[in-house]
Amino acid sequence: MAQPFSFGFSGDDIEEDPYDVSNQPQNTQTVDGGGNEPPPVEARTHNLDDLLSNLPPKLSYNLLPLISPLSHTTRLPRRELFDVRLQLMSEDDGSTSTSLTGLLASDLTTNVYEGGYKTWECSLDLVRYLLDRGPRKDLDDITRVDHVIEMGAGTALPTLLLWMYALRNGLRMQFTVMDYNFDVLRLVTLPNLLLAWVATLDADDDVFGRGEGNPLTNEGVEDGDLEITPSLVSRFKSALQISGISLTIISGSWTPVPHLLSLVPSTPEMNTFILASETIYSPASLSAFTEAMVGLMKRVKSGKAIVAAKRVYFGVGGSVDGFREEVARQGAVGYEVEFEGLESDGVRRCLVEVQMC
Repeated sequence: MAQPFSFGFSGDDIEEDPYDVSNQPQNTQTVDGGGNEPPPVEARTHNLDDLLSNLPPKLSYNLLPLISPLSHTTRLPRRELFDVRLQLMSEDDGSTSTSLTGLLASDLTTNVYEGGYKTWECSLDLVRYLLDRGPRKDLDDITRVDHVIEMGAGTALPTLLLWMYALRNGLRMQFTVMDYNFDVLRLVTLPNLLLAWVATLDADDDVFGRGEGNPLTNEGVEDGDLEITPSLVSRFKSALQISGISLTIISGSWTPVPHLLSLVPSTPEMNTFILASETIYSPASLSAFTEAMVGLMKRVKSGKAIVAAKRVYFGVGGSVDGFREEVARQGAVGYEVEFEGLESDGVRRCLVEVQMC
């Protein structure tokens, strides 16, 4: 099995301190394991009802405050990492050992764990960009988007921002979230989407029927616990149906790309907006990721992707220049977006916009 890889950022997992994100250089350990890694997991879709029925009785969460360069603000709810650890340990019968290893010992292990439990700093760059500009010139233009896809979603903060916007504004949209690890999707991604829906309800919404109001709208509260009752889950599913919002959840590898694309709902007349953060660190998967991203845009009349990344992933081999070259080979064009929120004293970060030529 491949040796676990760590990006080496003391602040990469900002669950520990959401106000302190380190930009220290990565270490030089390779992500590849000399050919001894297990085969990739084939992509598959997951039933939303099944995932919701297996949520724990309670979710511990924090509310991450973010501010854009133009002073737009948001608070995004995320499940606490310690709560994920507790659930994994309570479930552990040997079958979840790789998930626990990913949480406790490494950032990346080839074809085993791809870092999805953690919130990476580039995803915050993408959220701040969306706060100021959205899919086109400003967030209001999301009304022209039919389908939001986040590749390598993990905690899915960029999706959460657009998800909450769509819910609050009654936009009928499709959302697709992908992550290599199924456990990440069921333990982090979906709980965060549920928490984000609660955060869109009115402050006086009696979520639990106890006259306490909505716990996720209290500006003076930074964290808390949300009881997952059958009535709350039922309300969530009804809200999506009434709003015309559909959710597709996909786990597994980018490859084979045609199989992955067959799982993503699409029609030729769609406007598709693709989000990705920290997905180009590995040259081994760069071609498949780019092929899948471009393949999604080729199927629709209008498609655009924004990829947030570090300019160079030292010791791993990935880079923005390499990504742009691969984009060109796939018949698209990628260019860096000017955005003042990317200043860094450490490894430089950037946003790359990709469109068809």
